[in-house]
Amino acid sequence: MNDTFLNLSDSHCHFNPECTASDTEKFAERLNEQSKQIPDNYFHLMTTQHLDLKFMDTLLTRLENPRVLVPYFGVHPWFSHLFYIEGTPTKEEHYKKVLKPEPSNELLATLPDPISLHKHKDRFLEIINKHNLEIYGIGEIGLDKLFRVPNNGYCGNLNFPSSTENKLSACRVDINHQLDVFKFQLTLAEQLKKQVSLHCVKAHGLLFDQVKKFSNITVILHSYTGSIEQAQVWIKSLPQNRLYFSFSNWINGEKIEALKALVTALRPTQILIESDIDVDRSFIEQRQTKHFDHLDGIYKKIHEHIFIDSLQIHNNMLNSIGI
Repeated sequence: MNDTFLNLSDSHCHFNPECTASDTEKFAERLNEQSKQIPDNYFHLMTTQHLDLKFMDTLLTRLENPRVLVPYFGVHPWFSHLFYIEGTPTKEEHYKKVLKPEPSNELLATLPDPISLHKHKDRFLEIINKHNLEIYGIGEIGLDKLFRVPNNGYCGNLNFPSSTENKLSACRVDINHQLDVFKFQLTLAEQLKKQVSLHCVKAHGLLFDQVKKFSNITVILHSYTGSIEQAQVWIKSLPQNRLYFSFSNWINGEKIEALKALVTALRPTQILIESDIDVDRSFIEQRQTKHFDHLDGIYKKIHEHIFIDSLQIHNNMLNSIGI
C-alpha cells in the first residue's frame, strides 16, 4: 500500500440512502478483512437522517478497529423536513408548515411521523458515550434552496420505493425551517467543540451569516460550489486554522477553472479531499479501487495547480478534526 493511499483519507463520505442493517454488517465485514491496511481516521462518515444512527452504532460495534472511522452526526437539509424542534405537532400540522407548497395527501401518506430533533440529538449523544468517542464531528448539515422533496417522502424511503418517473414533488423545505435546524446543530457543535461538515446549495451568503455568529467552530466546506468571491469572504473572516475547503472529484473535479481559482486562493494548509460517495456500497460490491480513484483523481487535479503533497493533505485532515 503506497504512501499516497495512506495519506489521502476521505474527509466526507456516506452511507447509501437505501442502506439496511444487513448492508451495514456486510460493510463491517469488508472493513475488518482489510483492517490492517486502512489507517486510523480514514473514513469521515456522515450521518444525514434518523436511520443512519442505527447503522453508525452497528458499524462502531462490529468493527475490529473502529478508529478507521471519524463518525459525524447530523441532519442534512434534504432530511430537515422530517424533524421538528418545538412542541408536539401532528403529522399534518408539521408538514404543512415546513413544506412549500403544502404537500398533497399522496405525499403526506409517504412521510413518517415527524421526529423530535432533541430526541435525535439525545440518541447520537448516547452512541458517542456508548463507544467512548473522542474524535467525531457534526455533519452533514447546511442549507439547500434547490432541493425538492421526493415523491416517496425522503431519499431512501424503503417503505415507498421511488419510481423513475415523476421522482420529485413540487415541495421545497421552507428556508426558515432549514435555518432553525441548522442553527440548532451549529449551537450543538460549539457546545461540543467539534468541527462541522457543511452542505450548501444556492444559499452561500445565508449560510455564512449564520456560521460567523459562532466563534469556536471549525468549518469544513464540503465540495464547495460557491463563488470565488464568497470563498474570499470566508478566507478573510475565519482564522486559517478553523477553515477548510474539501474537494471531491465528481463535483469539483468537473469544473477545472473554478477548482484552479479556488485552490490558488487558499493556503495549502486549508485543503482537504473527499469522495462524497456511498462508501458502504463501494466495499460491499468490491469496488474499493474506484473509491480510491475518487480521492486520487481530485488530488492529482489539485496538484496540477499548486504544489501540495499527500502528507500535507493528511496533516490538514488531522488538524481539521482536532488532532
